[in-house]
Amino acid sequence: MLKRLITSTALLMSLTAQAGPVEDLDALLSGHQTAQARFTQFSMNESGGRAEESTGHFVVARPNRFRWVTETPFMQEIVSDGDYIWIHDPDLEQVTRKAADEQGGSAPAMILNGQIKQLSETFEIRKLDEDTGGVSLFELVPVDTENSTFTRIRLLFEQDRISELSMQDSLGQRSMLTLQGLEYDAELPEGVFEFTPPEGTDVILDQGL
Repeated sequence: MLKRLITSTALLMSLTAQAGPVEDLDALLSGHQTAQARFTQFSMNESGGRAEESTGHFVVARPNRFRWVTETPFMQEIVSDGDYIWIHDPDLEQVTRKAADEQGGSAPAMILNGQIKQLSETFEIRKLDEDTGGVSLFELVPVDTENSTFTRIRLLFEQDRISELSMQDSLGQRSMLTLQGLEYDAELPEGVFEFTPPEGTDVILDQGL
């Protein structure tokens, strides 16, 4: 009986410890219906310096809608209307369409969409630093390390706004996403999450097989 009580108490303490960071992160990201910003994304070489770099802008809205536009070095659009995701490569005159629910493995998109409760089902969420001068740092580590694209994701917040996402994938490659001019709940242009393939563009239907 005592052994069961100790085990139950340990489990309860573990769940309580996990609930704190999840709730803190959820409070930071889930209190808004839309978000938009410019971004700079770059990979990091073995010495910690910048390697490949891209820039662009994004708009996200709950639930599960976004437009992610890479402007340099090559133009690419990724648009989700909540039902389908369109990946448009203008230089290839090609667009791929797949079901939006296949986005479930995309942790960065889930973060920017404020899907923290869903994210906590596949990632352990830790708060590395307590709020210091308006700065806080979270770390996400996959529960299933063998089948996860990322081995670690870190989120930096300044004045309660996300400013950086750093990611390390299963091959050990590291990349960073920095945000500029982040706006919450701004009025969005009509049709911003709609996509119509340009004339002459090849459409590939990804059936997820």
